[in-house]
Amino acid sequence: MNLTTPHTALYNMLNLLTPIGEKDWAQLQTLAHEVRYRAGEAIFHPGDRTPELRFISQGLACHYYIKPDGTRRNKSFLQTADVASSLSSMYTGEPARFGCEALQDTLCLSLPFTTFRQLCTAHPVWQSASQALLTRLALKKEAREADLLLLSPTELYQQFCAQYPALHQTLPNYHIASYLGISEVSLSRIRARLGVQNAYQRHM
Repeated sequence: MNLTTPHTALYNMLNLLTPIGEKDWAQLQTLAHEVRYRAGEAIFHPGDRTPELRFISQGLACHYYIKPDGTRRNKSFLQTADVASSLSSMYTGEPARFGCEALQDTLCLSLPFTTFRQLCTAHPVWQSASQALLTRLALKKEAREADLLLLSPTELYQQFCAQYPALHQTLPNYHIASYLGISEVSLSRIRARLGVQNAYQRHM
């Protein structure tokens, strides 16, 4: 298929999970709409209800929690073909317990979750894609939990660098430290011990 739209990368990533034909892809695009977010803009806040399913086509976003003491803890970084939504909020209609922020200018392909479920019922290929996305999410969550429980802070940083090779040199230390569950000072010390040569980008 010859795709030359802003959503080409999204299609290619989804197509790796399950083969998606031209008509099925066109059907999704007919039902969805584009939403653009500027870097630093909230996609949704903790406490919002999130009835929309948002596929990231371009850019970078982050799911995060706000702890009772007001500190932020980054949950996951979102790139092409990731979903910038709260699964529990989409299913139950309850407020999301975490928020989502665009870390770079981000383009999403968005549609109501109820519409996507109807699409899955009518088109088996989208049911297969949905199951593949849920399986990928479950595997990432399992690996993330194991890393937090079993790895040292240094090992967590090394794992982050391996998982996100394009991000560890460009993201501000604040976001990386928040994801690892350590302070910016601790992250700086880990990088120094490892001989990482990059500018120290402190959160202001």
